[in-house]
Amino acid sequence: MKKTAIAVLGAAVLIGASVRASEPVPGPAGNEAGSTAFINVRIFDGEKVIPAATVVVEGGRITAVGTEAAVPAGAEIVDGAGRTLLPGLIDSHVHVWDESGLREAAVFGVTVLVDMFTSAEFVSAQKKAQAAGFRPMAHLVSSGILATAPGGHGTEYGVKVPALTAPGEAQAWVDARLAEGSDFIKIIRDDGSTYGRAIPAITRETEAALIAAARARGRRTVVHAATLRQCREALEDGADGLAHLHFDDAFDPDFGRLAASRKAFIIPTLTVLAAMNGSPDPAGVASDAGLSPYLRPEDLQTLGQTMPFRSAPGAYAAAERTLRELRTAGVPILAGTDTSNPGTAFGAALHGELALLVKAGLTPLEALRSATSIPAALFDLGGRGRIAPGSRADLLLVEGDPTVEIKATRAIVGVWKDGLRIDRESWRSAAAEARRARENQKNAPAPEGLGDGLISDFEDGAVSARFGSGWTASTDSLMGGKSRAELSTVDGGAEGSARALKIEGEISETGSIRWASALFSPGRAPFTPANLSSKKALSFWARGEGKTFAVMIYAQSSGFIPKIAFFPAGPEWKEVVLPFEKIGLEGFDILGIAIGATTAPGPFWLEIDDVRLK
Repeated sequence: MKKTAIAVLGAAVLIGASVRASEPVPGPAGNEAGSTAFINVRIFDGEKVIPAATVVVEGGRITAVGTEAAVPAGAEIVDGAGRTLLPGLIDSHVHVWDESGLREAAVFGVTVLVDMFTSAEFVSAQKKAQAAGFRPMAHLVSSGILATAPGGHGTEYGVKVPALTAPGEAQAWVDARLAEGSDFIKIIRDDGSTYGRAIPAITRETEAALIAAARARGRRTVVHAATLRQCREALEDGADGLAHLHFDDAFDPDFGRLAASRKAFIIPTLTVLAAMNGSPDPAGVASDAGLSPYLRPEDLQTLGQTMPFRSAPGAYAAAERTLRELRTAGVPILAGTDTSNPGTAFGAALHGELALLVKAGLTPLEALRSATSIPAALFDLGGRGRIAPGSRADLLLVEGDPTVEIKATRAIVGVWKDGLRIDRESWRSAAAEARRARENQKNAPAPEGLGDGLISDFEDGAVSARFGSGWTASTDSLMGGKSRAELSTVDGGAEGSARALKIEGEISETGSIRWASALFSPGRAPFTPANLSSKKALSFWARGEGKTFAVMIYAQSSGFIPKIAFFPAGPEWKEVVLPFEKIGLEGFDILGIAIGATTAPGPFWLEIDDVRLK
């Protein structure tokens, strides 16, 4: 029996429903047109602590701060006794694929997300919406599409990524991103070696050319560099910042001095480095009494996951040591989580990152600056990240004093965006209902006909299934794409069987997220959950034209975002086996299983046979 290897993604990318019907919109909660005064409140203004004062908000801006600030007639009064008022927090490394991440972040007091890779279309749509006025969600700034090599990191997620092959392409590439609305340039320099993979990466010369091209247009560059050597080279070549600390277990006592001399900033992303090192949620976000009531099932699931690959055993300790070196050298540190990766959740994960930064050696005040005034200045966030007259009224009120005990950021009393209070309780209620529904679904009966697990063998010549609501063609037309797929049965199946399913079509050049596949729905109606937890893996036989294809499994607890695994399909039949555990699924709420093509444009064909659950 021949089996083919599969590659599992370390981060989910939206390929499917872009709106979650059950998800609440955390809109403004009262006082929509009036003013607000926070009285007798301890203030962390982004830099320092003001022990007890008043903050006045009018028209979405802070108009007064101090012990003598006059409270306007008719203002809503918020008592700050025993509480601390902070600027809305800033997560300086995320990946946002739809508005749900922006909404959720705001619920947890994170009012700005710095996105490090998403589709150009999403960035454009968000910029237009943000320009139109108040939105009850985090403000977005983004690199848009990242710079990488053909087949390099960033090309595996089903998003159209124009890759670079030579330094001479850099200026045109940068200009194209700026025309799409990118706020800065993200560069990938990662060959996979630090976690046991071999993937293409741009050369140092191309990296340097991209940095120079961005500087020529007055834009910053942030580099994802995997090794300590690559981090040093990025800084030597003029990168403004690093998207992570290095993934290897190396240490250089001069690294901090180098970063300081180059006036560079560093985003450690300790949360995701811990997940790479096999430690999910090391700061206890999922179990925190202040945060957990607002976490949805998909958040809890993702927080409990680690990366499907591992960094070197000493890599996390090396990162903490390097962070202390950077602090001593005076290098700006920015708090970032790398959400949407395993071990993270929008908004909530930043509270964990702050605790990890303090554990690694920052003071609570330094950690708070890393999530407020420092990124606000470096990403030109115009009036955000500070509490001062004229600043935007993006505010977080918490019980206690996080300038002494950093975990006090989790005791959230309220969040204000542009002066309007976010309705956190609607989100909390919906999250609780989703958790109850998840538990009920775990006890739901298996679909009638599941039996030995056979889904389809196609021997009768029909595109049909033993259970569920059958097979359909699924393409990116759901998101405005133009890819196509057709399903038919053909003679000559696997292991001498009579027939197989043929998926034939074309991946279009247009669209940022692209796929064309055969989609099996195991529920009684399409895209309704089915409890398949009695089975532990999906298997099927496949053959094709030598390209790489994908399995995409949708689960309700994953927020309708598929878990994706890749497999090669050549001219000979080979069996593909995908354990649910390997992609972080329990199997009790499966919505759909799609098999087909993604990313690479052009015509394709793929045949599959004996599709079953084991």
